Amino acid sequence: MSPDAHICPVPADAIYGEVDTRVAVRQITPQIYWICHCIGPGAKEWNGGFADDFARSNPLLDPTANDIIYSSYLFLDEKTFMIDTLGPAQHHTVLKALEDLLDGRKLDYLWISHTELPHAGNTAAIRRAHPDLEVLTVGGHDHYEVHGLGDARLLDYGDVLDLGTHKIEIIKPLFVDHALTQWIYEHHTGFLCPVDWALNDHNEHQCFRFMDEMEETGYSPEHFKQVVSTTNRTVFAWLRWADAEVVGQQIDEFLARYDIRIFAPSHTNVIRQNVPAYMAALKEAMQLAITGDFDIVY
Repeated sequence: MSPDAHICPVPADAIYGEVDTRVAVRQITPQIYWICHCIGPGAKEWNGGFADDFARSNPLLDPTANDIIYSSYLFLDEKTFMIDTLGPAQHHTVLKALEDLLDGRKLDYLWISHTELPHAGNTAAIRRAHPDLEVLTVGGHDHYEVHGLGDARLLDYGDVLDLGTHKIEIIKPLFVDHALTQWIYEHHTGFLCPVDWALNDHNEHQCFRFMDEMEETGYSPEHFKQVVSTTNRTVFAWLRWADAEVVGQQIDEFLARYDIRIFAPSHTNVIRQNVPAYMAALKEAMQLAITGDFDIVY
């Protein structure tokens, strides 16, 4: 039987908009929500059919996986805290999703991981909707005003925000998308947002799914390893000059330091089950990205 034959409808608590505006809400824990965008049907036309290039580079990949998740996360604690904003095309739908989730509450904090449109593109709009919120971001830039961050509070590694039950710590990233990037770790739930690390693509049947739900479509840690080894060699092009052994050691040290129970990047389907197996696959993926003999189309 084809893996697609028994797939249930797209799981989501709510879906707003369609195609490039489409945003879904998934509940990760009673107080943490995943607000995510992907195109769905028609992604190949919208995104340029990159999956064919990836599959030619690595035949173990799915040539129909032309979609990528763009994610934001919302904590509803004594204080409310939002991670990143999605992109300009999701301007109205992310605001509506946020309004419904807050249900009359104010947004206390908006944290921007780094100044790039899929992460910071709706900052100004969210600030207009929530004029009393405090905007937080990484220090060291000189062009904050361009992204609506002119008066943002600048954070450093080790800074902790107390939301009530949840304690958000700003941590140093292992892999940076921009020279100035921060990651977040939440101690109560073991929630890690490593921003652009571990990008995985997916097909239209896997939209808005947790990774364990993707396993219903034939996904696995091994598939995750092959995808990340390919996509991250493109995203982090400098990996081809890295040392696989050193990278492996650094990942081991990072995983020993942080008890990751929810792996929630910006462009990866959220991993909430079987996390150790996926983290082991992720380590192998990064080493394979360095040593692999496949060529990537740039």
